[in-house]
Parts: sequence; structure tokens; C-alpha cells
Amino acid sequence: MGSISFWMCLVMTICTWNKTIGCTWMRTLPRSPSMFQVFSNNTITMLKKMGHEVSREPQITFPDNQYRQVNHFKADEQIAFISHTLNAIVMYSIKKLFSSGKYESTAWDQKGVDKFMKDLYRQTSELDQCLKAMKTRLSKSVNRVNKKMSLHFKFLKHYLKREDYSASGWEDIRTVVLAHLQRLDTTLSSQ
Repeated sequence: MGSISFWMCLVMTICTWNKTIGCTWMRTLPRSPSMFQVFSNNTITMLKKMGHEVSREPQITFPDNQYRQVNHFKADEQIAFISHTLNAIVMYSIKKLFSSGKYESTAWDQKGVDKFMKDLYRQTSELDQCLKAMKTRLSKSVNRVNKKMSLHFKFLKHYLKREDYSASGWEDIRTVVLAHLQRLDTTLSSQ
């Protein structure tokens, strides 16, 4: 009887331990940022340096409502949302747009764009590994928010095409992506 409860306790401890250490990318040590925060700050800084001040507001509605809903998610669901949104940024905004080479109308440095993309890919890769390790089941509300975010990024792709890949269109996209990265960073900080 005693050995059964010992083994049961050991198995439960290992299962719980694996779930908590599954996302070391997001974990912080006392008074130091997580690797996610380090890379997040780097991508935000790079994106800020890439552009310039725009005299007009982008004609793009920012999905504030989705971010407000995320504040009520559990920590693992917030990580899933951050991962999904970064993947959407990569899929719709970065991979298809920045890598298309159609940003010649901007004064962006190719090395800066490449470094930005590399760091963003690293973040998505690490977060995807976290989600696999955590084996989180997403609620309907998380899936609904993620779907709306995907639609938002599809809109960005169409917006830039409608703007004929102009410098001002690219600046609008850069400004919106920057706002997303900043909101994702604050979402993590609020955990």
C-alpha cells in the first residue's frame, strides 16, 4: 500500500513538474527578464528603428477588444494567444509581405529586416515548443479570439496590397505590427 502511494506521488510530481518547466522561454528569474522578454524588446526596438514618424494615423482598426479579452485568460491560454498572434504576424505580415521584397519603396535596411524576421521566427519557434510541452486545451473563447486575430492579419495583407505597397502603406503595417508586439509584451507582463 505504501509503495503504491509513493509511486503515485512520484508520477504526479513528475507530471506537474514537466508542465511547469515546459516553458522555460517564458519563465523569469528574480529581477531578470525571460528570454521571451529579451527577444520581444529586441524586435520592438528593431521595428521602431526601421521606420520614421508618420504624419497621419493608419487607416487600420486595432483589435483592442481581443486584447481586453485576453486579460481574463489563464496564464497558459495567454501564452497560447501570444504564440498564435506572433505566428499570425509571421504568416500574414512578415513572411508574405516583408519577405516578398515589395518594400523597396521604404528606406528600410535589408539587414535590419532580416534580423527582425530571424528574432520573430525564434520567438514563434520557442513558444510553439512551450505549447507542445504544456499540452494546453484551449477554451472556445480563446479559439474565437485567435480566429478574429487571424482575420485581422489577413486584412493587413489585403490593406497593403490595396495601398499598392506604397511607403505609407508599409509604414502603416509597421506601426500596427509594432503596436501588436508592444501589447503582447504587456500581456506577458500582466501575468
